[in-house]
Amino acid sequence: MGSAALALLAAGCNSTTTFTTKTNTPVIVAAQGIYVVGACTSWEPPETSVSAQPANGRVTTVLGKFPMKVKGHPCDGAVLDRMISTYTPRQGFRGQDRFTIKYDYITDDGGGRATTSRDFIVDVK
Repeated sequence: MGSAALALLAAGCNSTTTFTTKTNTPVIVAAQGIYVVGACTSWEPPETSVSAQPANGRVTTVLGKFPMKVKGHPCDGAVLDRMISTYTPRQGFRGQDRFTIKYDYITDDGGGRATTSRDFIVDVK
């Protein structure tokens, strides 16, 4: 791939993001990927793991296609390979749940790697 410039689609890494869902209703909390800057094409998606599990639900992550949604960005609307993480509350649970997802990703085509994490809060109503 030469000396490709890469970008991680991980807005809000090392921060806390809050979502709201209804009881018994899953919610997509993250769709992380890496793309080649200027080409809007996918590159190796980050390795994704839940480093702090939710107490009242579960998080699943699958590789899938997901559009980039960044208004004004040249790649806005491009459908890229992403690691899509979904939180599913325990049956009948209402309240607040917390968890942390860790991302290990490639930073360049020379084999450089980095790790970051993101905390999530889900209000289940």
